[in-house]
Amino acid sequence: MDYTALGWYLSIFAWLYFTGIGIPPCPEEAGILYAASVTASTPEVRWWLAWPAAGLGIICADTTLYGLGRWWGPRLFEYRWVRRIVKPDRRRRIEDRFKKHGLKLLLTARLLPPLRTGVFLLAGALRYSFATFLLADAIYAVVGVGLFFFLGTGLVELLHRLGHWGWYLGAGAVVLYLLYRYFRYLQAREAKGDAPPVSVLEVVVPEEPAKGPPVGTGLPSAGK
Repeated sequence: MDYTALGWYLSIFAWLYFTGIGIPPCPEEAGILYAASVTASTPEVRWWLAWPAAGLGIICADTTLYGLGRWWGPRLFEYRWVRRIVKPDRRRRIEDRFKKHGLKLLLTARLLPPLRTGVFLLAGALRYSFATFLLADAIYAVVGVGLFFFLGTGLVELLHRLGHWGWYLGAGAVVLYLLYRYFRYLQAREAKGDAPPVSVLEVVVPEEPAKGPPVGTGLPSAGK
């Protein structure tokens, strides 16, 4: 038994499990790309085991969140840390959508890490069908995880063939993507009416206080 490869499989499972429950809150795609990079760069790791390890980590994490919601019920959303994940008004909207679009909601919500956690907790609290919940997870574990896994594996292999220039191109693509996401973030804030954050390129000049008469100096009266 190759214990080195076993350690890699366990690391893939652990990465997807802990990020799946929100520790730390980051997209699951980052963990899937980690699994793909390990598979492409480590000869001992087999894709037909790394791929299921990633999918199993996601399913176990989602089942944990569902179980917490089912165990605690609606009172779980009285805790402050849960209310920060799912605001009360958003929670009511999600509850209404679960009645008609439960499966679709489970598939689309996982693309947003904080909302994903709240939706899975809410599915358990509402006692949503566990069979349908597992079906949604299985669909994503096969289709979604497989898509990101094999695309990531091919990308890492291509970067290795290109050498240093490939890594430069990859880093540039990541920077451009982050800038694009930041631009969309500013657009969303502006659409909501929120003031956008101050750019790092802007220099904030403090306003000078209004000049007036010195303290203790009165104006001359009309009779003088």
